[in-house]
This record gives sequence, structure tokens and C-alpha cells, in this order.
Amino acid sequence: MENRPNTSDQETSEYVKLFIDPVILTDFENLNLSRFKLVEETESQIALFKKGDRLWVNFADGEHCDFPYYRKNIVCTLDGAMVESGLLTRSDAFDSFIKTTQGIEKKIYSSVSLNPGENVKDLWDEIIKKVNLISNESHSLRSLVEKLLDVPFLQKFESSIIILHLKGQTKAELLGTIWRGEKTQSLVEVKEFNAFFNSIKKSKIKSFSTDSFNKMNLPFNGSFLAKEVMSRKYSLVAVVSRHDFLSYSKDEIELFETCIDLLQPHFERLIDQEFSDKRISELRVCLKDFPLPLRIRDGVTGTSFMNDLYTSELQEKDIFFNKKVEGPFTLDLYDSDELRHYAFDLFHFQRISLLGELLNTLRHELSNPLFGLKLGSQLFATMDVSTDSKELMAEIQKNINRCQVIIENFSNLYQVQTETKPVSIKKIVDESITLSKSEGREVRKTIEYKDNTENLMLDVPLIFVVQILFNLIVNAAQAMKNMTTPRQIELTVSTDAGSVFIDVIDNGPGIPEDKCSQLFKPFFTTKSQGTGLGLVLSRNLAVKMGGNLEYLVNNNGKGAHFRLTLPRT
Repeated sequence: MENRPNTSDQETSEYVKLFIDPVILTDFENLNLSRFKLVEETESQIALFKKGDRLWVNFADGEHCDFPYYRKNIVCTLDGAMVESGLLTRSDAFDSFIKTTQGIEKKIYSSVSLNPGENVKDLWDEIIKKVNLISNESHSLRSLVEKLLDVPFLQKFESSIIILHLKGQTKAELLGTIWRGEKTQSLVEVKEFNAFFNSIKKSKIKSFSTDSFNKMNLPFNGSFLAKEVMSRKYSLVAVVSRHDFLSYSKDEIELFETCIDLLQPHFERLIDQEFSDKRISELRVCLKDFPLPLRIRDGVTGTSFMNDLYTSELQEKDIFFNKKVEGPFTLDLYDSDELRHYAFDLFHFQRISLLGELLNTLRHELSNPLFGLKLGSQLFATMDVSTDSKELMAEIQKNINRCQVIIENFSNLYQVQTETKPVSIKKIVDESITLSKSEGREVRKTIEYKDNTENLMLDVPLIFVVQILFNLIVNAAQAMKNMTTPRQIELTVSTDAGSVFIDVIDNGPGIPEDKCSQLFKPFFTTKSQGTGLGLVLSRNLAVKMGGNLEYLVNNNGKGAHFRLTLPRT
């Protein structure tokens, strides 16, 4: 075929080098090739071939594909050549090439469409039979989606996918096969899925193009058939495509919709099976790694599930939480060191952080009025007033300074500390007494420093030690709340070669002997409003510092005696 370029642009234009398979060359006889130059295949930028019932395209960079799927690549190639040559708009020759090529593709591929009244009737029984067969053979959702392409009228299709959204999930899932052998799977935003689902549902045609769904990011280009399915638990869209831009016949649309309707109960079965198994698997992983010894017993079969922390040494008496769950199952949680070293570290951190935030807010809110009072008292003291008034102003300033120091100390105390620095025993005890002053206002407190320990420096986190002593003092004060006799708490500090001991002793009712062994168990409490966490947390903090917290039997039989042990270095 002769190439007849436009002579007016011949000197200024560059041509797209094109090769056309001789088998289809005659189909281009009426094409305006003024922007193209026919060359041998080895020299071409674009080469067109007829392969079977498809139009095939080779690009100069080695990329090859069927024409409709990469139509946009051809457009970009031609556009690029025309821009380079100074032709910024598509010419009639360019549009004619695209239109002619699409016409040839449709001509080649026309045998795919079903003929109403002939192929449909012949295939119908076979289609029903095949749908039932693949339903029974499919043991997974992906398998069912892939085998959908085995249905007779879908055997010329290249891709079969579903986009599935389980109710309550934050993402939808796209899965299936493209090019009949390449598996695909991705997540889709719920917003995009809902828009796609509603568009498919509202359409009366059920034949679509990827150009209309740019945000959906389907893994192919071209026309496709789609059918929506909705149940109480999920929504999904089933999609099949031949990877071309040809429209689908009415028979193809009806057959596809019928196939999906027949498959709906099987979708339901496989979705329930797979995602139920997935949820059970995820639950088993969570229970397996749960930070407490855990056992789930089946009251009917007698079988049990135990996680990694459960050991045969654990006894029924170690159970601190027991609950009957749905069905014949019973859940048991056991006390363990893991509980103390994991769960209550988090509890402690959250409580300390909250107190720090509250105290910083309090300091901020009180600073301005305290500063105003202090400035006012100073100005009043400079005026010509009586001696009594000046003494009153001095007392006001003194108390304002004291308030500012207390607020500053509180704020510093409840800042999360990333490192330790030496702190004196006396400062630790004084801070603890100050913090607990509200709860122990009517309790007499005595402090004794033995062995010259008053100025002893310890390299421990101030906040940890104060938290422990605060808990012990508050517990003692609350235990003595209803006493009519004088209430007293003794704090004694002593030391030996490697440790410092801080004893907290009260003269309250004490702890019953049968309760002593449970004092440091989580959630055990003798208070009506207690959480049962304070002593567990306190011992945990002591152990983290290399020390210990223990309960000692009081020799005189009255009150409670706790000892905090800390390392000297």
C-alpha cells in the first residue's frame, strides 16, 4: 500500500513509523496515513498484527499486548510524536487511525458475541451445568472467582474479579484473576467501594467502561460486565472483562447476571467459611500472645485451650478471674509475674501522665492570681500603713511563696522521668508526706532516720519511690478511718551494707492472717471502693528499681507493717 504523506507538512513534520501485518493491510486502504510512515517491522514504533481473534500490538520498546487493553499507550505514542514535530493537536489522520483500528478489532472479534436465539439456547443447559459444577468444586472464594471464566460464554473473557466489603470493616477487598493466570488482590477504600457499588446497582445496562470509574483503580482497562450482590453481612460486585472496548450484547449481560444470581448462595457460604476461619485464627493469635496465663475450657467435651504463659504448675487457687462465656465455654485468667511486669506498667504510666497533665494545668491556672496577690501585697507593704498591716502583708507573701513552691514540686514530681539522678532519702519522705497530707490529715506521723540515713543519697527514680510510699501511707490512713482512738503512722529508715529499708507501720486494725497471702495479687482488695491494684503496682515498681516490697507480721499483733527495700547504689 502506498504511503501518501501530506506534502504541505512534509518538511516540518516527523512521522510515526508504522508496520501493519499484510493479513490486515487491506483493511487500512481507506485510512489517511498523512501522519504515518509505513516501514518494516524492525524499524517501526508501532506494529499491528492479527493473532487469532485479536489485534496484537508491538511497541518499539518491546512491550506487546492486545490492542484494546493498551489503546491509551498507542495514543500516548502518537501524541508524543506529534508534539515533537510541533503538531500540538490531533490531526484528522490521527483520529482516523484510531477509529479504523477499533473498527478492525471489532471486525476480528465479532465472533465472540452470542447470537440471540441460537447460541444462547444451545449453551443454556451447559451453562447451568457448569455453574453448578464449579460451585461444588470451589473450596475457596478465590477459586470460585477464577473458575467463573470456565463458564461457556465466558471462555473468551480474560479477567474475573470480585470487590467484597464485609459490614463493619474499614476496607473492601479486591481479589480474582486477570489475563486468566495472574492473581490480583488489593484493598479498596470503603468510600470508593460504596460509590462503585451504587453506580453498578443503579445502572440499567450493566455494561460498563473503566473510563467511567477512574477512582476505583480496576486492574484492567476497557469494557466490563458487573453485577452487585448484597446480603445482611456483606456487599460485593462481581466483574468480568475481555480487556477490550467493545460493548456487550444483551444476551451476554443477561447470562452473566443469571450466573451471579445462581452463585450468590455459594458466595455466601464461602465468605462465611473463609472469614469465620480468619476471625477464629486471628482470635487464637491474640489469645496465644495474651500477657496473662489463660485457659478456655469446653464444659461438654472437657477439652481446653491454653496460651503460651499457661503452665501445669498453676492451680485453681491461682485463678483471679473466671467467667462463663457463650455456649459451654469458661474463661480462666491466672495471676503471674507477666501481669505485674506488663499490665500495670501501662496502668502506672497512664495514671502518672494524667496527674502530670492535671498538675501542669493547675500550675498554669494558679500562677497568675498568685502573682497578682504577691505583687499587691508587696505594693501595699510599701505604703504608709501600720506595722500590723505590714506584718500581715509579709505573712501573705510568705504563704504565697509556699503555695508556689508546693505547686512547682507537685509538677516536677509527676513529670515522666527518662533518667534517674541522686535524690536524698529525706526529700523522698517529705514529698510522700506532702502528697498524702489530704488523706492523712488527722493521722499523727512520726519519722525516724537510723544510722544517719537522713542525708543518704539514692540513685532511684524519685517518682517511683514516692508513689510507693504514697500508696502505703494512704492505705494505712484509710484503714484507720473509723478508729476512735488516736491514729498513728511510723516511718522508719534504716540501712545495711547494700540496701536501704523504709518501714511504714500503723496502729490500725491490721490485716487478717488468711488475707496476708493474697495482698499482692491483682484485684484483691479489702476496700469497698478499692481496685486491688495499688500494692501490686507498688511491688512492681520496687522490683523494677532492684528492690522489693513485702508485708511483715507485726510483733505486737496490732496494725500493718510494710517494708520497702531499695538498693543503695
